[in-house]
Amino acid sequence: MTPPLPPSDLHSGHPELITLPDGTDLHRFYTAAYDPIYFDRSDLGRFNAPDGSYGVLYVAQEIHGAFAETFLRSPGHSLIDPAFLHRKAYVRIRLEKDLRLIRMTGPGLAILGATAEVTHAGLPYDASQAWSKALAGHPVGADGIAYHGRHDDSQLCFGLFEAAESALSEAERRTELDENWFWQVAGRYKVGLAP
Repeated sequence: MTPPLPPSDLHSGHPELITLPDGTDLHRFYTAAYDPIYFDRSDLGRFNAPDGSYGVLYVAQEIHGAFAETFLRSPGHSLIDPAFLHRKAYVRIRLEKDLRLIRMTGPGLAILGATAEVTHAGLPYDASQAWSKALAGHPVGADGIAYHGRHDDSQLCFGLFEAAESALSEAERRTELDENWFWQVAGRYKVGLAP
């Protein structure tokens, strides 16, 4: 089924908001060649701006959500390629002020006129990017979008708009992932390292 596009009267509505308070830690696995706090302006991400007019940073409420969205993108594969693992790193990001996000989960979807296809459908990302653009311009002035992860839908993930950059600081960075802490996270999904 094709995901619905934002309704023409979206800006007159009142989306459901959630607040991430100052001091909250967020989690992200990222390509180590880039800065860990990197707002992507390409057209490749689910909630990226379709016209590149702003960047989006993808993070998760818990480390498991960040893991699932990074390392479980090939359903049915339970082994991580060592070269891929070597290219990745982990960052824990701390909020320096409250952020308000538009909830695209539960009743928040119906309030917007959306469905879970917007947050979970595969390529192309035309519909979800149209929603990103519409929500980034909504009069409520939200800092991003809250949605359930596609690869573990028990996990809450966030697409933060570039305007929120000043609220973020790096709390911890780990560039070596082939360590016990990482494999404990991976153990939840019964994932191991390819030989």
